[in-house]
Amino acid sequence: MNEAVSQAQVLYDSGEIEAAAAGFKEALKRSPGDLAAAKGLGRSLDWLRRFDEAFEAWSIAVAIAPSDVMSRYAIAEAWHRRGEVSRARSLFEALCAEHPGNYPAQTMALLSLLYSESDDNSELVSAQKHWGCIRAPSSETVFNDYGADKDPERPLRIGFVSSDFRAHSVGFNLLPIFLGLDRRKFSAHAYAQLRTNDPMSEKFRASADSWCDISEISDLEAAESIHKDNMDILVLLAGHVDENRPFIARHRPAPIQISHHDICTSAIPEMDYWIGDPVVSPRGGAEFFSERVLRIPSFTVQPIPAEAPGPSEPPALKNNYITFGSFNAPQKITKEVIEIWSKILLEVSGSRLVLKYFDAFNEDTTRQRLLDLFGANGVDANRVEFVAPTSYRADHLNAYSRVDIALDPFPFGGATTTFEALLMGTPVITLMGERFTGRCAAATLEAVGLSVCVATDTSDYIGRAVVLAQDPQRLSPLRQTLPNLLRRSRICNTERHVRNLQRVYRAVWRRYCAT
Repeated sequence: MNEAVSQAQVLYDSGEIEAAAAGFKEALKRSPGDLAAAKGLGRSLDWLRRFDEAFEAWSIAVAIAPSDVMSRYAIAEAWHRRGEVSRARSLFEALCAEHPGNYPAQTMALLSLLYSESDDNSELVSAQKHWGCIRAPSSETVFNDYGADKDPERPLRIGFVSSDFRAHSVGFNLLPIFLGLDRRKFSAHAYAQLRTNDPMSEKFRASADSWCDISEISDLEAAESIHKDNMDILVLLAGHVDENRPFIARHRPAPIQISHHDICTSAIPEMDYWIGDPVVSPRGGAEFFSERVLRIPSFTVQPIPAEAPGPSEPPALKNNYITFGSFNAPQKITKEVIEIWSKILLEVSGSRLVLKYFDAFNEDTTRQRLLDLFGANGVDANRVEFVAPTSYRADHLNAYSRVDIALDPFPFGGATTTFEALLMGTPVITLMGERFTGRCAAATLEAVGLSVCVATDTSDYIGRAVVLAQDPQRLSPLRQTLPNLLRRSRICNTERHVRNLQRVYRAVWRRYCAT
C-alpha cells in the first residue's frame, strides 16, 4: 500500500471521510492502477452517500481486478439500489457460484427474487431453502440441554435479537413490546447488533431487563451468551435485512425460536415459528413457510409519532389536478409498476406523480432510469417529480400534503409507507399479492375499513385509482377521517398487540412444556 493510500486510510479509520475520499481520489489519480486507492474511494463515497461517484470508483476497481469480490459486490449492490434488480441479481448469483460462503451475496441474491415480477415461486422457494441451510453448525455447537423448569405458567424470559433497537420501522414496532410486557409474567432481554445509538436506542436500554451487545462477536459466541442467560423464547427480528443475525438460531440457544418482522420465511431448520396475521399470511396461502405460522390479529403495530402534523387539505383543491405519489424505494418500482402507473397518469388528465425515498433520488442515474421508463410509456418527464430528502420525520410526513392519492408498488409493496400515508389522510391504492411482501398494505387498509382501495389484479388497480381520482370531492372527507380511523384500528392499538404477543409466547411455551 503506497503512502498516499495509507494516509487516506488513516483518515477513513478516524472518521474523517470527506478528507479520506479526497486522499484516495488523489492517490488514484497518481496511480491509476492502484486497487486499494480505488476501493478506498468507493467505500468513502458510499459512506458519504455519493452513490453515482462511488459507482465510478468501484467500476475502476473491477477494471483493475475483475475477480475482486468486494468490488463486484459493491457494483451489484449499486445496481440493486438504482432499481436494476434483475441485473443486480445476475451479479450476486455469479458471486455466489464462485464463492458459496459469501453470506451477503447469498442474501442479496435471495432478496432480489422478492422484487421479481415472475409468478413462478419455485425458484424463490429453492433459493429460500438454500439460504436457510447455509452456515450449518457442527453438531457440538448446537445446544440441546436447557435445564429450564418446564412449568407452563411460570414467568418467561424472552430474548430479542435485532439490529433495529433504534429509530427504524422494526424499532417502532418493537419498543411497545419492551414497554408493555407484563413484567410479572415476562421479561424482555435485548441482544443488540447495533453500530450506532440514537435517542430511541436509549429507550430500549432503559426498558430492557438486560442488554447484551453482540456486534463484535460471532454467531456461536452470541448463542453461547443467550444459552447461558437461560432464554426460554428467542425472537429473531427481520432476519433477511439490515445487519440482523438470523443464523444465531442455527445453534439452537433457546428451546423455542420465533421469526418476527421478517419479509419471508427464514427456511432455517431450527426456527420454530413465524408470526403473521390472517391477511399477510392467510391459511391455505400460496407462500412457502418452513416454520409453523402463528397468526395474531395484526403482525405489526404502529405507534402514532408524537411529531406527526395534522392532515392538510387535498392538494387537488388548489392545484386543479390530481397528484399521485409513492414514497417507496426505487427497487420496488419495477418496469411493470411503471407501465401500470403510466396508464393511470395517462387516463387521469393533467395528473402528476411525486416520488420520494430518503436520498435515493438524489442520484442522476436513479432518476433517469425512471424517467426513461415513464417516457417509454408515453408520460412526459415534467409530470414526474422527485422530492428532496427530509431530515426529520415530521417534515417527511408533511410531504404527503403534496399527494392526493398514494400508489403502492408491487409485487413488493410498502408497510410503513402505507401507515404514514393513511396517518396523513392520504388513501393508498394497492394490489393484493400472493406473498407477505405484497400484502402488508392490504392488511393496513382492511384494518381501517378501506378495502375499496385493495385491487385484485392490475386492471382493477388502474380502475380503482382512476375512479378515486375522478371524484376529488371525496378526497376531502377522507383526508380528515382516515387518520382517526387509523388511530382507532388494531394497527395502532399497542396494548392489544402486546397482549396478543403475550398469548402467543405463553401458548408456544405451554406446547413445549407438554412435549
